[in-house]
Amino acid sequence: MAQNTVSNCIQEISHLIVHYLSDEWIQFPTTEEEKLAIKVKFRETTHFPGVIGAVDCTHVAIIAPREEEHNFINRKGYHSKNIQIICDYNLKILNINPQFAGATHDAYIWRNSEVHQELERCYLAGDRHSWLLGDSGYPQQPWLMTPVLNALAGSAEERYNTHHASARNCIERCNGVFKQRFRCVLGERTLRYSPEKVGNIVVACAVLHNICTDARLELDVENMERIIPNEVNVNVQQMNENGRDARRILIENYFQ
Repeated sequence: MAQNTVSNCIQEISHLIVHYLSDEWIQFPTTEEEKLAIKVKFRETTHFPGVIGAVDCTHVAIIAPREEEHNFINRKGYHSKNIQIICDYNLKILNINPQFAGATHDAYIWRNSEVHQELERCYLAGDRHSWLLGDSGYPQQPWLMTPVLNALAGSAEERYNTHHASARNCIERCNGVFKQRFRCVLGERTLRYSPEKVGNIVVACAVLHNICTDARLELDVENMERIIPNEVNVNVQQMNENGRDARRILIENYFQ
């Protein structure tokens, strides 16, 4: 089969999957029942309360685009899209944002995401017990818990960090399984499509990943290639007063 034919099929099928299946298979929790089910799983397995998911970004390599090419050169020097993924403890993708170029910082993508707006709205409406987990490259907010930098050994902050790392590990595992299951999004591969079409392909893969997850189609984890996570810049952590207070209260209530 000619390469052009294969490419056209990939574009058409990925578009159809996104258009007809993404709303059904990729759903961020919005009701109290949906949030509670995720919180219970995190609490039972990692002893970290209030968690409705973990967030991180991962790069998907692409060919140099014709427009705004410089915006797609990431910190490692190759062209990519920086994809934000949110998952639950079972590695199911709850939200995926493929809109941003590779040079865009994770924190900027987060601040401009619909999920950020939704969680901020819920917080202002009175929800003080639901949050995502992010690494230290993200801003500390009442709805996004990040590690405490330079926590003292044996302190409540260190215990918080330990449980935080255990709970947040699901997003690292999710990215690993996702990229092993669909090798086209591995960093060592390069998708030879426009940024818009790459976004469609990535979301289509996320839909199929969730279908596989629900069907419990497991990968051979022992033989998985090592997926290198995004580097964390521990110096960019920013905190607002409400976010700092929310984390302090969480530590005092659960990790003393």
